[in-house]
Amino acid sequence: MKKQNSLSLSSFEIKSLILLCISFVFLNSCSTYHQIPNVKPHELENTLTSKQKLSLSNSVEKIVNAGGNHYRKKAIIKQLSSFGLEENTRQERIDWLSVQKNIIVDISGESDSLIYVVAHYDKTDANPLKAVSIYLNGLLDPLISWSYTTQGAIDNATGVAVALQLAKSIAERNNKFSYRILFAGSEESGLRGSRAHVARLSLEEFDRIKFVVNVDVVGVKGKQNCVYDVSENSLKKLAISVANENSMDLGHGIMPAIGGGDYVPFKKSSFGLDFYRSFKYNSIGSVLPQRSYFTKKKSTKIINFSACELLDIGDYVASTILLPVGSIHGFRDNIKQVDLDKLYEMYQLINLFLHEEEKSITAN
Repeated sequence: MKKQNSLSLSSFEIKSLILLCISFVFLNSCSTYHQIPNVKPHELENTLTSKQKLSLSNSVEKIVNAGGNHYRKKAIIKQLSSFGLEENTRQERIDWLSVQKNIIVDISGESDSLIYVVAHYDKTDANPLKAVSIYLNGLLDPLISWSYTTQGAIDNATGVAVALQLAKSIAERNNKFSYRILFAGSEESGLRGSRAHVARLSLEEFDRIKFVVNVDVVGVKGKQNCVYDVSENSLKKLAISVANENSMDLGHGIMPAIGGGDYVPFKKSSFGLDFYRSFKYNSIGSVLPQRSYFTKKKSTKIINFSACELLDIGDYVASTILLPVGSIHGFRDNIKQVDLDKLYEMYQLINLFLHEEEKSITAN
C-alpha cells in the first residue's frame, strides 16, 4: 500500500530517528525464523483446503524471511518454480534509473482477452533514509531495504501469497480467458513498477485487458477483507454477490486520501497523469527521466481488495514525522498480524470471482 511522505524534521529529531532505526535493525537481526502463529503443518495435509492454506502460509513465511526487496523477489521466483510455472515466468526492468524488477507470469487461455492479477512485493519503512530514496524514485531501496523495521508481512506478503496461489490454481485448469499475474516492484516508491509496466504495453495489448484485480494488504488479524470504492461498479457487485452466495465475510472500504495502489495506472493513465503521480509521490524525483512518462491515454476496469479500516492514527503520524509507528511501513507490520483463515478466504473469494467470469464467457 502506497502512502505519501512529507519531510519536516529538526537535526535532533533526525538523529534520534536514525538511532531508533538502528536499534530496531539490531533487534531484528537477532530474530529467529518468523512464522504465522497457530499454524500446525501436520494438521494441514489432507484436504484441498488444508493444502491451499499451507501453501499460502509457506508463501508468506518465505517472503517475510527472505530479507530485503531483492531477496523477496528471488523468493517469489523460487515459489513460482516450485509450482511448475518457471517457463511462464519472466522479469522486466522497471526504469532506467532503477535496478528493481517486476515479475510477470503469463498463462494462456482459449481467448486473447486478458485478466490481470496484481500484487506488489516490495516493503518499506517510514524513515528519513526512505524519504531520500523516495526523492530518487526508490533508487536507494536495494541498499536500505534490509534495514527496515517492517517485515512487510501484511503489506504485502499477504497479497503476494494470494496472487501466487491464484497463479497455481489458474495454471492447473483450462481457462477461457488468458491471465497475467504481475508481481510489481517499487510500489512503495511511487507505484513505479505498475506505472512503468502500463507504459510498456502497446495500445493493442492494453485493449486486450478485460479487467485488473489488485490485492494489497489482506488477511489482517482483527479486520475484514474489503472490496474498495475505487473498483468498477459491476465488478464490485459481482464480488459482493460471490461473497454472499458462499457465506464469506466481505466488507466495503473507502480508500484513504493518502492511500493508493497499483490499480491506479491501470484505471487511467496518460503522460499528464503519470507526471502528476510522480510529483505527488516523489516530489523532486519527478524531474528525473522515467519510462512511464512515455505512455499514451489508457483506461480499463479494475477491482481492488484490501483490509477494511486500512490505516490508523499511527500511519498518519508516520507519514508526517517519518517515524515507523504505523500499522504498515513500520515494526507493527509483522507476521503475527496475518490471519491465515482470512487470507485463505480472500484467495477463495477471488478464485470463485474469476470462475464466475469464466462462466460468463461460456454463457455468451
